[in-house]
Amino acid sequence: MKSTMALSRSILLTALGLSASLVACGEDNTTSSSSGDSVSTPELEFLAELDAAKLQLPEGLWVTADSETAYMGYALTGEIVAVSLADNKVSAFATVPAPPANTGFVTGITQSAAGDLYVAAASLDPAAYAPGIYKIPAAGGPVTTAFATDAAMNLPNGLVFDEDGNLFVTDSALGAIFKISPDGKTVTNWLTDPLLKGDVAATNPCKTVLGIPFGANGLALSRGAFYVANTDKAALIKIPINADGTPDVAVEFSTSDPATCLPLQGADGITADADGSILVAGNGGNALVRVGTDGKATVLARGGLFDGPASVALAASGSTRYALLTNFGLITLLSMETPKVGLLSYGPLP
Repeated sequence: MKSTMALSRSILLTALGLSASLVACGEDNTTSSSSGDSVSTPELEFLAELDAAKLQLPEGLWVTADSETAYMGYALTGEIVAVSLADNKVSAFATVPAPPANTGFVTGITQSAAGDLYVAAASLDPAAYAPGIYKIPAAGGPVTTAFATDAAMNLPNGLVFDEDGNLFVTDSALGAIFKISPDGKTVTNWLTDPLLKGDVAATNPCKTVLGIPFGANGLALSRGAFYVANTDKAALIKIPINADGTPDVAVEFSTSDPATCLPLQGADGITADADGSILVAGNGGNALVRVGTDGKATVLARGGLFDGPASVALAASGSTRYALLTNFGLITLLSMETPKVGLLSYGPLP
């Protein structure tokens, strides 16, 4: 890893706010089952290492359905890169407008059924950096015009399509979920709820370092409900969807110890697994957490190579499944140390 250049704290604070505590964990090993068969213990490893000195801080992540390509977005530069999962080579793919210093950052990434990528640009100063959702064609390339915007949607973050092609987007500052029509022309506030709002109270040890409320973050759709990571509250929120498409009552689905903020400290990106469980990238806690359908959280991995995991996605090689995560590295960089930024793999998953 190359040495980190001197980056001002003010510039880095435009990236996602995270809790500062970092927890170490031991090495993974191979064990044997009671029957004597060799059982592969899940391991955490780098697939692609990046260079923080070049502002290669990956936040958003999307893995294609065939598990051939992972797309990552650099939060501070607007660059979208493609990682070939056959050889882990990183190549330039697309760009969206880069945020000027101290004005914003690039967050979530998703893909439509047609193969286009959608990228969220979040703004701390809309007059200087316009927030919105950008649509990148399957061929990639530079994109300068937003696909969808709304005057109230300044910090778009998590992105999920429904089966009708509507795009749902969390807003971390507002504590809301927006719904965008397939053509991008209609943007509505689908839900604003206290459970989606951030909490900057001095008595809240789980709040981010941004100094602004940072609530609704990662977004997943599973079995007729949305799941939302609330970063400030170290919690996972469940929002059942009514038959007419409107939101039902939001509930706290999984929470953390209010003193330690564990196990969902700095809950950031999330993804739904086929069994209905939700995988959570615990950015502040340096962890990968699985929340079962009963709301119980299990820490799959913590510490080790993790350095601010921001997003998580599923990938497969044959019948073997893995979780891929972006190592964002912000807290380490703020400490003027060299962060371990890049794309990680954890697996095999059960």
